[in-house]
Amino acid sequence: MKKNETILIFTGYFFPHLGGIEAYINGFTKQLVKKGYNPVIVTSNHQNLKDKEMIDGVTIYRIPIFNIFKERYPIPKKNRVYKNILKELEQYNFKAIIVNTRFHLTSHIGAAYGKKHNIPVYLIEHGSNYVTLDNKFIDFFANNYERFLTWKIKNKISGFYGVSEACNKWLKRIKINASGVWYNAVEYGQKVPKREKHTKINFIYAGRLIKQKGVLNVLNAFSELEKKYNNVHLFIAGNGPEYDSYFESFKSKNIEFLGKLDFQSLLKYYSLSDVLLYTPLWPEGLPSTILESGLMKLCVVVTNQGGICEIVNDENGIIVDGSEKSIYDAMELIVSNNKIAKNLSNKLYKDVKEKFSWEVVADKILKDIGVEK
Repeated sequence: MKKNETILIFTGYFFPHLGGIEAYINGFTKQLVKKGYNPVIVTSNHQNLKDKEMIDGVTIYRIPIFNIFKERYPIPKKNRVYKNILKELEQYNFKAIIVNTRFHLTSHIGAAYGKKHNIPVYLIEHGSNYVTLDNKFIDFFANNYERFLTWKIKNKISGFYGVSEACNKWLKRIKINASGVWYNAVEYGQKVPKREKHTKINFIYAGRLIKQKGVLNVLNAFSELEKKYNNVHLFIAGNGPEYDSYFESFKSKNIEFLGKLDFQSLLKYYSLSDVLLYTPLWPEGLPSTILESGLMKLCVVVTNQGGICEIVNDENGIIVDGSEKSIYDAMELIVSNNKIAKNLSNKLYKDVKEKFSWEVVADKILKDIGVEK
């Protein structure tokens, strides 16, 4: 006997692995459960977790992967466990399949499964440029591999949807016409920590510690700021290849490296902060970090990369060019005028709630894939 109609989602990673795509899927599936659907996720087993698990109404299957590159690029092991998972999926009455990114092999498994079982497949584009490893030689081969994977999956997809207009412009550059936008979003009905009182002006960066994120300029700018002001503090939330280097280079009582945090812990530090510094030097889709900051009523200092300025404008945030000086100037402006941060953060909160809440976005996705009218 088949279960109630539901939606199948393929993703390279899911919680407890942390990232923007994982947060996107978590927000969407929460809304599906609220609406009475039974979402099923197929992801990689990157931490020796259970092959099958139900968490908060979401069924999660984890396919085995090879150890090589497992933290950045899951390569499926097509063994007995893998085959049993695909066979077990046949018990469900799937109305649609959603896959995430063109270059993760989990998307290709989902697209092939949809074609075999005559189920429409929709692809969500989360980026607005080629993925870069900050190495021209490696990037050359990686970009060609990405183009090959795009060609391979393209004809199996019923519709491409970016998480921002910037993503769709990127798709057009690689000769794909998007069907629409499924914005990244946050859940406004969730329980979040109350804003905590503090004496200093607290800045926070949240994300991977890689060069493309512009974290080094943030740290350098703050190091100059703390020489002039004694009422400032900086939280650095996240891990990555540059963690050890940054940790050793920036020894200060006013700079606190938090390492990798789960979502609730991150919200706790947002509640202690006043300003998000998120100034990537490379195009991004629509960062969850900025939406979460809007939810928590933080002022944001950002660069105009990818879809960021589809959320942030001069009325609800501060846009900089990403240089050390521009970041310093933005921070000093906030420190010298305490009303600026409050006014901008209140406007961002309202704007995000109106356009980027999961209650709004989930309804659009279901309508676009023909599940709800």
